[in-house]
Amino acid sequence: MPEKLHITVCICTYKRPGLLRRLLEALGQQSSQNHFTFSCAIADNDATGSAQLLVEEFRQQQKFEISYAVEPERNFASVRNRVVSLARGDLIAFIDDDEKPGAGWLLELYTAMQGFQADGVLGPVRPYFDSPPPKWLVQSRLCDRPAHPTGLELNWNQTRSGNVLLKKSLFDTDRLAFDPVYRTGGEDVDFFKRAMKIGRRFFWCEEAVAYELLPPERCRKSYFLKRALLQGRISLNYAAENMSPVARLRIGLKCAAAILGYSLLLPFLCFAGMGGLMKFLVKDCHHLGRLLALLKVPVWQERNF
Repeated sequence: MPEKLHITVCICTYKRPGLLRRLLEALGQQSSQNHFTFSCAIADNDATGSAQLLVEEFRQQQKFEISYAVEPERNFASVRNRVVSLARGDLIAFIDDDEKPGAGWLLELYTAMQGFQADGVLGPVRPYFDSPPPKWLVQSRLCDRPAHPTGLELNWNQTRSGNVLLKKSLFDTDRLAFDPVYRTGGEDVDFFKRAMKIGRRFFWCEEAVAYELLPPERCRKSYFLKRALLQGRISLNYAAENMSPVARLRIGLKCAAAILGYSLLLPFLCFAGMGGLMKFLVKDCHHLGRLLALLKVPVWQERNF
């Protein structure tokens, strides 16, 4: 009988002990139906190692093996590369420390990977609120992420690392890694873009759901506007590869036209309610972030919101 494949669930964390505890408890409920074994690797991006006591507590419960290390550099790519270095076995699952999977999460990802003969499988991340969110946030649908039919082969711009199962050979054999240039985000999309360039294929599994907790501080208008500015800047990096001056000018003109169009529309959207206004104001800020990046005007160097 062939040896079972082993999955390392990789978690990057930073000063969120309550959420990390919730995630580890959910991992303890995972059902493998005897198809695979799994362990956990945690990279703590807090230089003081604040998650270590919690990790030791869970180690004593002996539900699954946990590897732990501190990555002191505040860089999304560096902490991801650190947690990958702790992984063992055949497959790597990534899940964020503010997410909680259902009991069949790993099994759904694993089954889809085997069925599609994929190099990786991504699942949906849906919002979860401990208390009712503001009405404008529900109306704007800013927390909703795209859903896809199971089995869809993804393009690089449909990817992220919040809920994914990957072949470890992407790191060991293909020598792929997360690029530290993307210190404030976007390192995952860049990773998938480079993987697809060398022929790796990634598919969607709608059944492998994870739930992201959105605390009150992430339900504020300022949070979504700041995030849009930052994501606009990051998105330019994907397009900036070998970009000619003409291409930069073309992107700049498109951004300027979008900013003008959305800005002229905003006064009229006030009559449609705060939800509609915020939806388009976020789009406006996204293009503004791109334009400022083209002009090399700094916005946020660190993601501290």
